[in-house]
Amino acid sequence: MATETATAERTRATPLELFFDLVYVFAFTQVTHLMADGESIRSILGGLAVLGVLWWSWASHAWLANQQVADRGPVRIGILAAIAIVLVLSIAIPEVYPVAGESLFGALLFSIGFVALSVVYTAVNIVAARGDRALRRQVLRTMGVTIVPVSIALISGALLGGTAQLALWLAAVAIEGITIYLTSQGGAWLLPSAAHYAERHGLVVILALGESIISIGLGASHSPLTPAIVLASLTAVSVALAMWWVYFGRVSERAEHNIDAMTGNRRTATATIGTYLHFGIVAGILLASLGLGGAIENIGAGHPPTPFNWTALATGLTLFLATTTAYSGVAGNRIATPSHSGAAS
Repeated sequence: MATETATAERTRATPLELFFDLVYVFAFTQVTHLMADGESIRSILGGLAVLGVLWWSWASHAWLANQQVADRGPVRIGILAAIAIVLVLSIAIPEVYPVAGESLFGALLFSIGFVALSVVYTAVNIVAARGDRALRRQVLRTMGVTIVPVSIALISGALLGGTAQLALWLAAVAIEGITIYLTSQGGAWLLPSAAHYAERHGLVVILALGESIISIGLGASHSPLTPAIVLASLTAVSVALAMWWVYFGRVSERAEHNIDAMTGNRRTATATIGTYLHFGIVAGILLASLGLGGAIENIGAGHPPTPFNWTALATGLTLFLATTTAYSGVAGNRIATPSHSGAAS
């Protein structure tokens, strides 16, 4: 009975989880500004590296709250601590890539902060899973393999700076993704609630779309109000609305139903791939918002959008459509299974 009650409570995100997600609104805004600084491929890659680090922190806690009740006991304490740490990481973002002669404090704060967040997350998982030996072994296996190389890459990059930092931070994002995936195959990670999974992933997409609205609004507010600015803003909002419709109108609900109909390792594996693809969905939205916001600022200054604006917009939309389509293919297509009641029995 206790297990059934806990599972029922995980069918929807708790207020604490919603509070946790809110800190990522600020984080996403900081990432977009970081990518805009310098208007180059390097600045985009640097922003994606930071976004990747943030993404693993968000995804880990989203899965934790699916397996454990988020607003009770050690999990509640862990999420409250995570909110504070992610805020600190977000504050550090503008200074994570210092040029020669500048302080390394921002880069070190971000990298060491993420390591601390990973350690806290691991400890909370172990304590929360005290009645499930298989899950505790899974946590130790996954995080034990992941934390050391990721920590070395992030801290070494912060100390080295320059191109080495960018390469090591991108490597850290890739290492975490690869080690989590490989150590999770056939493991003890579970997905008790497909509804909770779909809601949390839908909410993070909403947060990214909210950042696009912020970028559009800031771009317009930094310019004199003219018919051209109004028209450009309406066009940009139409792009954001189209992305909303593609994800929520065409993919999200159907994916939730199909994942809910799956069982066992297939269910967990499909949801895991979905989490990876949502990184591309969110990154695509942020890149598109980067292009839209910059284009509006240029139009307000009396200049046409720059090649960087168009490149960011086109790359973002392409990435968003590619990963959304892939998510639809993995989880959104109708699957040939017995009736839902038969599968549950």
